[in-house]
Amino acid sequence: MRKRLGLAAVAALVVALASVTLASASAPKREADATSVRVIRLTTVPIQESNLDLGEQGFSQGDQQVFTDNVFRDGKRVGRSTGFAQITYVAGSRFSAQLVSTITLPGGSITSQGAFTENRTVGPKPFFVAITGGTGAYRTAHGQARIEITDTGSTVTVYLIL
Repeated sequence: MRKRLGLAAVAALVVALASVTLASASAPKREADATSVRVIRLTTVPIQESNLDLGEQGFSQGDQQVFTDNVFRDGKRVGRSTGFAQITYVAGSRFSAQLVSTITLPGGSITSQGAFTENRTVGPKPFFVAITGGTGAYRTAHGQARIEITDTGSTVTVYLIL
């Protein structure tokens, strides 16, 4: 975990809920009701992160990355995300990690969680995580987000269901 795993991006996805102007799209009907899906595009920029060597010495199972990011929408800072990822599997240059994040916004907090597998020699590929819930104004939040790691942070596309 000596390079940025892009784990902060996972937490960033939940910041999207802070935005007042959201693009809406219609989702397939479930039973008699239609569910509204809101698509929100964000970018994240790390402000602090630490890599913890908790397993065997060197990059290994059990290591963690703890992070805090600023989150932007259309160039404007809309929030801050925090979280951690723990390495769950390492085989040569490939590894898997479990991600957990929480963000606190003026209207409440939002949580997300997911896992991804990456090849350290090739670089990260886009992956999806789940929005697992929230409090306050976000107490019914669920959905998923697509995370794409960049050299300067990440790009997050949130598919939010309230």
